Amino acid sequence: YELVKEIGLGGMGVVYEALDRALERRVAVKKMRDEIRLDPQERRSFVREARLVAQLHHPGIVDIYGIVEDGPEIYLVFEFVEGSTLQDALKSSGPLEFSRARAILKEMAAAVEHAHGRGVIHRDLKPSNVMLTPEGRVKVMDFGVARQAKDTLAKLSMTNTVAGTPPYMAPEQEQGTARRESDVYALGVCLYEMLTGCLPFSGGGAAMLLNKLNGKYIPPTQRASCLPQALDLLMAVALAPDPDQRYKTPAELVAALEAIAVARA
Repeated sequence: YELVKEIGLGGMGVVYEALDRALERRVAVKKMRDEIRLDPQERRSFVREARLVAQLHHPGIVDIYGIVEDGPEIYLVFEFVEGSTLQDALKSSGPLEFSRARAILKEMAAAVEHAHGRGVIHRDLKPSNVMLTPEGRVKVMDFGVARQAKDTLAKLSMTNTVAGTPPYMAPEQEQGTARRESDVYALGVCLYEMLTGCLPFSGGGAAMLLNKLNGKYIPPTQRASCLPQALDLLMAVALAPDPDQRYKTPAELVAALEAIAVARA
């Protein structure tokens, strides 16, 4: 692989655009942080997680092409995706039309549903982990592997940091337990943000968690009166504090959203 240029810096390490010389194609290469590669047990755990995620093959998931261990260094080689993140799109243009938000959520949910069927929970769904291609496709990134990296860094720094991004995390995940419904919760937060331009829960630390546990947020139709009233009920189920009260799968969330779209037509 020939490294072309640095294109990002994340929790896992540095990301480069690179050229796969053998296959003559562009790829993205992530060089793992020293904290991960220098601890033998964490390194083995990380590689094991990467191999599990590499078995996910879906049009809506960014593929892992390979794991390269070069002496002490460790790299992950990913499919290179043209486009911009959903986060960038929301920053530049604000809330999305209902139909566009629905289309994006539908593709995100299909990717997550595929992963769940193979025993992989994303744990860090958020707009910055969603790529929008020039052709209008949606690609979800960082399945499992980023979570493994964050867990490792938290352990090695001896902090109580929970892997994930708090505004998008289900309350049970903030308290240390992730399940499939935790990803459904994150999808609900992403949908809320796409439709209103705001996060349902803001602030920090214990105050945000308390609001989540009490289901205390402004209903989407109060943020944007043009939205259908039925969205308030959908959001109440998607963001239910008790995971047993939420939609069980991403597909159930999509079905509820589709029903609103049909009623609105």
